[in-house]
Amino acid sequence: MEIGRLFLERHSVLYDYYLTGLWQTVPEDLMRQRPHPRVNSIAWNLWHLTRVEDAGINRFVVDGSQVFDEGCWEQRLNVPWRHQGTGMTLDEVDDLNQRIDLRALHDYSSMVGARTKEVVKPIDPASLDETMGAERLRVILFDEGLAAPQSAGLLENYTGWNKGRCLIHFGLTHSFQHVGEIGVIASLLGLEF
Repeated sequence: MEIGRLFLERHSVLYDYYLTGLWQTVPEDLMRQRPHPRVNSIAWNLWHLTRVEDAGINRFVVDGSQVFDEGCWEQRLNVPWRHQGTGMTLDEVDDLNQRIDLRALHDYSSMVGARTKEVVKPIDPASLDETMGAERLRVILFDEGLAAPQSAGLLENYTGWNKGRCLIHFGLTHSFQHVGEIGVIASLLGLEF
């Protein structure tokens, strides 16, 4: 099976089953709630996994533009952060939970999912062998603002990854990890997800 087709089969499960079910079943007040002082909310997780997929696929893998940069998403989402949330303080998480426009987040998530499908379909499998160099990563992470300044370890972590690893990580494994986290949060909030 061709890698793009395999990726898109799993990506469709993420969006068509897990994320659609989540948006349909979780009330807005519970989306914003943290069930424990040291646990993120469902809204935070959705924002984070969407920002990571947007930048990870569009900047790391295909070197295109982010959906975030094409539709005034910072203003529409009502969040003052361009980064993807790693290293946020609990106060910042609470701030995001209160201010984020959930309708806009749903729309942004849908557009990111659609863009991922659009850019992965024609991808040349040979291009996935290209290795991510530290200078290119520094531009994406820090100059373009994907990573918060306190997340400097991300540069070292991603240096040397090839685009194939980035595709699978940013488009699938990272997102599914957070869907699992959302499932635990939902159960702590008394929801069946």
